[in-house]
Amino acid sequence: MHVDHIIVGQGICGTLLSYMLVKRGHTVLVIDDAQPFAAGMVASGLVNPVTGMRVAKSWLVDELYPAAVSIYSALEEELQIRIMHDLSILEFHPDLKHREVFNDRIAQYPEHLSDRVNDATWNNTFNFHYGIGEVTSSFWVDMRALQSGWRRVLAGKGYLKEERFDIAQLRAAGDGVEYNGFRATNIVFCNGAAGATDPYFERLPFALNKGEALIAAIPGLSPQHVYKNGIKITPWQNGNFWVGASFEWTFSDTLPSPAFRARTEAQLNNWLKLPYTILDHLASVRPATVDHKPFAGFHPLHPAVGIFNGMGAKGCLQAPFFAASLADHMVGGTPLHKEVDINRYARILSRPAL
Repeated sequence: MHVDHIIVGQGICGTLLSYMLVKRGHTVLVIDDAQPFAAGMVASGLVNPVTGMRVAKSWLVDELYPAAVSIYSALEEELQIRIMHDLSILEFHPDLKHREVFNDRIAQYPEHLSDRVNDATWNNTFNFHYGIGEVTSSFWVDMRALQSGWRRVLAGKGYLKEERFDIAQLRAAGDGVEYNGFRATNIVFCNGAAGATDPYFERLPFALNKGEALIAAIPGLSPQHVYKNGIKITPWQNGNFWVGASFEWTFSDTLPSPAFRARTEAQLNNWLKLPYTILDHLASVRPATVDHKPFAGFHPLHPAVGIFNGMGAKGCLQAPFFAASLADHMVGGTPLHKEVDINRYARILSRPAL
């Protein structure tokens, strides 16, 4: 059988790239074995324009944010499900210095930041001492609804193979690829942390890190906000909340750890005045990169083999824009963003095997 493109993985990258290609009239075969603890299924799904202790705009946010809103809105209409949930982020300042930095930034980003939160409103909900700032124009993406909704469309079109990808079955040549009875113009690896061990792309500077989060029921806490004070409390499915997360650059396994749970519960107990119940404990590995920029494009020695990966913790913000860009590149040859194009690592990828 012939399809235009084979895509390995249906996380945030595989979902959005396959959607973009189908919308451009191309056929796809998505190969995915539905790992329950893939990074996209564990992530909070938060999209916010201003982040970090420096309270700075995210990289390329003025391009990435409008694209994310537009593309998720289109998917909501097509799938007839709710994907985006508007909210604001309440930043509980950890000290006076952070409050000063935040307040100084308000003049720079008045469309995104505010210091008009009434602290008294939250005195019965949280313990805090240095006030609250607000990051507006944020939302969270229901990743599970998005991926399962698009998965149903793929299955209905015959575009999905629910199985583990076996790279031993892949044959790549200059004029296309063959895989297990299918032939395509190209193949794109969108397989998250597993991409760091793909023989075609294992030389790329991935910087995998492990993240953990708790799922909690917190009766009485408004789902209209993300609450941030060292850890984040983010609205989640079924009225529950996602609490986390960790960033572990050195780890011996990918399992939930008792140490994270104990540490996070201690933070909750010191901060949150409301009773809560822990319902689940999740862990996964983020496919981050050394330069904090995603990977997109095709191998310099194997032009039919591509990658779309490395979104790290900002996948819900970055993936829509770059999925559209990569789809345009694959369909019409338009250039990729130079800071994302894997051509920046052409020399590394072109080295002969040892």
